Formats: sequence, C-alpha cells, structure tokens
Amino acid sequence: MQIKVRYRAGLAALTKISDESITAGNVKDVLEHVKKQFGREAEKLAKTMLIVVNGHSILMQKHFKTVLKDGDEVSFLPICGGG
Repeated sequence: MQIKVRYRAGLAALTKISDESITAGNVKDVLEHVKKQFGREAEKLAKTMLIVVNGHSILMQKHFKTVLKDGDEVSFLPICGGG
C-alpha cells in the first residue's frame, strides 16, 4: 500500500524531511521504515508522539497493528499539554 507519512516537530528536525510516500501495510511497518531510514533515535521519538491515521489516533484503533489502505496518511504529531 502506498501511503503518505508526515513528520512534525522534533521528528521532522531529526529526519530532515516533513513528509514522504512509502509502502506499508500497517503502522508497525511505518515505524520499521522510520528505524531503517533514520535510525533507532528517530524510531524511539516516533513512538512517543501522537500517531494518527487520516486524522484519527491509532489509540482508538488497533495501535501499531492499525491496518493501512492505499492513499492513507500517517502523521506523527507532538503531544501538547497544558494546565
């Protein structure tokens, strides 16, 4: 499946790109791509971020096993908090 991956905040700074198109069948495949292309540090950072598929958090789906379809968009977003 051809999907679009968007990197934001610290992950974009680490990878030096903001988006790319890759082939992946699920979110775990995307994380493996991040590790292979950009290293273990990038993978660790990616896992701490809010991961969304087409605007919906993977926490509300099947986490890293969330299945991807052709044309889906996976985004790694910073987690913001406040008080």
